[in-house]
Amino acid sequence: MEEREGDSPGAGSRMSAMPVDSFFGEDFYEMLFMNANVWIAFIDDKSRVVSWNRAAERISGYMADEVIGSSEIWKKLYPDPGYRKTVTKKIINTIANKQALEKLETRIRCRNGKSRIISWNTKEILDNSGELRGYFIIGLDITDIVKLQASFQAILMNANVLIAFIDPKARIVVWNRFAEKISGYLADEVTGSNEIWKKLYPDPEYRKYVTEEIKKNIDSGQSLETFESEIQTKSGDKKTIFWNTKALNDFEENLSGYIIIGLDLTREKEMQGKIFEYIGQAVVRMKFPVEIIRDNLLELDGRISSGEIETDDILLDLRIQIKSAEQILNNLYDLNQAVQNSFDEMPEDMKKFLLE
Repeated sequence: MEEREGDSPGAGSRMSAMPVDSFFGEDFYEMLFMNANVWIAFIDDKSRVVSWNRAAERISGYMADEVIGSSEIWKKLYPDPGYRKTVTKKIINTIANKQALEKLETRIRCRNGKSRIISWNTKEILDNSGELRGYFIIGLDITDIVKLQASFQAILMNANVLIAFIDPKARIVVWNRFAEKISGYLADEVTGSNEIWKKLYPDPEYRKYVTEEIKKNIDSGQSLETFESEIQTKSGDKKTIFWNTKALNDFEENLSGYIIIGLDLTREKEMQGKIFEYIGQAVVRMKFPVEIIRDNLLELDGRISSGEIETDDILLDLRIQIKSAEQILNNLYDLNQAVQNSFDEMPEDMKKFLLE
């Protein structure tokens, strides 16, 4: 099929053809056509505009009386010849392959010079004798939706937590920049495959355990929250990750995949270990002087009860025990400072964990 200059980006294929007379036979249908909130147009077999509704006027900026009877509007909406040729080629290929032309997204130039993104759906229209009369075009302005998706994607890709989306077969669909940073594996290396899990969990037994734990929660219809596992990064380092996983369904409630959020708690876990180690050491350091104070006080009590000790000696012994007690207090102060300094740097989840 040869390309025609001015062919409209919207001409469609021979699927479920509809007699044109059924569209404009009554005023009611024409009213619906003109006042619909989506771009609706009818073009003849030479891409000349026959009908152009109010939404088409509002979105494009071109009034119906400016475009009807001509195909020049497509040059105005697609002023770049190269882009117009690319769009036309897509349409021709679609028709040649006898596929439905649905949700073809193109960028148009409106009369005010601004760009809009339109999602096109078209159907071929035949007359009562089966002859081609033209094409019925519906255009949905998705500019704001695309901008919103781009903003969401930017947030997702730049979030300071690992975010991934996997399909039902655990193949990576989305792998954000923080996932790259934590794991060492770039999105290009992991997208479209599920081999990443073998790399993050190289030990088959441990991988089996993690898989079974995840599957157990998902099969029971629960979301997986704060599941902890240790991964091996591309550089060979070990990292502790807290995972949150939730199944996502499409509009027909079929499983679409899983959204995965991973929080790198490697540093916090190391900090926790150091705190516990310091506490253990502090307990050992304090245990001996506490026992000495206890034994000395017990001995002093016995000597006082039996009258074997003078008042001056009692006071001397008490002063010695006070010194020992002060050393214990100093150790407790040092311990409190060390814990407090580390505690201030911790995320709220870790603080809650240590306080429970």
